[in-house]
Amino acid sequence: MVLLEIAAQGVRGFAPSGGRLALRPGYNVVSVDGSLLRRLLEALWYPESPADSVPRAASGQPGQTARAGLTVVGNDGVTLRVLRDLAGGAQLQRFDGERRAFLPVSQDVAQIAELLRQGTGVPAPARFQALLALAAADLPSKQGAAALGGVAMPVRKALSPDEARRKLAGLKEELSKAEAAEKLQYQLDGLQTRLFKVEELLKAGEQVRERLRVAEEALAGLKGAEQGVAALGDAAQRIGASERSASRRDEALAKIAQEREALAGVEERLPASPFWKERDFLLGLGGAAVAFAVALITDWRATALLAIPSAGYSAFLGLRSVGEAEVVERSRRRARLLVERERKTRELYDRETADVRAAMKALGVDHLADLRDMVARLGQAREAADGERQRLAEWEERPETRDAAAERAKLQEQIGEIEGKLTEEAGGYVRDPRTVEAEIERLEAEAEAPSEPVAVPAPAGPQGDPLKGALERAGAELGGTTGAALRAVQPRLLQLLPAVSAQRFSTLLADERGNLLAQGGGKTLPVATLPPADRDLLFAALKVGFLEHALAAGKAVALVEDAFGGFAEPVRRTLARLLKQLGRAGQIVHATSDAVFREAADHAP
Repeated sequence: MVLLEIAAQGVRGFAPSGGRLALRPGYNVVSVDGSLLRRLLEALWYPESPADSVPRAASGQPGQTARAGLTVVGNDGVTLRVLRDLAGGAQLQRFDGERRAFLPVSQDVAQIAELLRQGTGVPAPARFQALLALAAADLPSKQGAAALGGVAMPVRKALSPDEARRKLAGLKEELSKAEAAEKLQYQLDGLQTRLFKVEELLKAGEQVRERLRVAEEALAGLKGAEQGVAALGDAAQRIGASERSASRRDEALAKIAQEREALAGVEERLPASPFWKERDFLLGLGGAAVAFAVALITDWRATALLAIPSAGYSAFLGLRSVGEAEVVERSRRRARLLVERERKTRELYDRETADVRAAMKALGVDHLADLRDMVARLGQAREAADGERQRLAEWEERPETRDAAAERAKLQEQIGEIEGKLTEEAGGYVRDPRTVEAEIERLEAEAEAPSEPVAVPAPAGPQGDPLKGALERAGAELGGTTGAALRAVQPRLLQLLPAVSAQRFSTLLADERGNLLAQGGGKTLPVATLPPADRDLLFAALKVGFLEHALAAGKAVALVEDAFGGFAEPVRRTLARLLKQLGRAGQIVHATSDAVFREAADHAP
């Protein structure tokens, strides 16, 4: 599975250029909030689940909704697009290569989810969280007391009236910035929505132009064929006539061949020498002469009668030889007629198919079937080019497309101005105005009548050691135990941990109770006793090992948030090189603005 594009409109905080992210196979680094990107990706991968976690931009226009889209090439090679209204339904589209457009497949969210899992290769939510995602909030140092067993934090003392008033002044200033930022964000969302529609319109035109270019190139590649076929006039009719002529020629030649075969043995019947030179003929004549001689010389007059059968036998041989000679002569005349008939048959075929054969020679084809196929391809290429020209003309005649390019440039300029104002007014990240107002109300109440100390609950999140929890979840997905999951990534830990910890740690081990131990420098220490920075380092190495294991198992997509900001630059560079290496087995999307990772990325839009 490979992600090609993620787009959103009406989503607060998602503001790449044009409201979309273009992605490629390999290691991608994007400057987007990783948490927001993960929630968007989960909302599109799992359309049957609610999308309440995706923040919507403030909307002042009726009917304006938050939408998101995802284009992906599945493991089956099919390109799909998922479009979801974050407040309701979803639609699945399939790319048709012949029409070069996305066609609807389904609007049933259950069916869409099933198709994404089976054909595309979307991982199950539990597998994605356990093996293919590295979230910044999962770091041990980010989980506070929950990382040590879920113990509640110490109670918070209420502020004094003076402290509350001082803090109120800062909060009111923050509220002013938040309200200004919200208004600018609303304007920005509206412009991005309009820009999204304009770009979709222009993109449709570019697609038509691209299809026209491809069709014209295909037609230009058949230019020689077009010239050769043009000489035939009605090519289909001439090819059909040539096929009939070839059929008549083949039939006539077959009959001639049969007659020749019948005449083949006639020549053998002709004697090798004239009959008057044959021994039997001469013996018959000699016998007749002897009988006459005996009758004349002696008194045996009756011997003259013996000359009759002898002479008759020689006459019979002579007549038979003459008859055979006549048969042979007739067969020779027949053979000469067959030669002449064959010549006329071939000449007739040559006259009837001269233009077609000339076209075949010019086009470099040997058979009529090849010529017919070329004529069909030429016709299809003409129809395709004419159809795309018609579609382009219709697109250009639409009123909304005439000034689309100028409108896009204007919208981009306005978006740039508002983004600059947003940076100038807000100065970076600001909280939601409602959150600030709630805190102001609480502080105003404390300023009037200080409240009793309030216990701060432990942050919501997984209980226990985060590293042990990560191992347990990975073991469940890999179909084994915690120890088996640790052994699966042990080769990577042996390479990565010494490099990122300056040789302080060499690997991770698990004791008989499942507690994790860090080994290094000749010592073995419980992971729970290490400083937060070291636990973060071990956790990151462990999760990177699981990323590698999941990506190596098959084409998959891994999501990495900006979880390495607290590490030293050499550590980040080592991780960047490793992530680039792991991206060769699949696709990694790393949401960070850190220049170290952007330098190593295969693609950094």
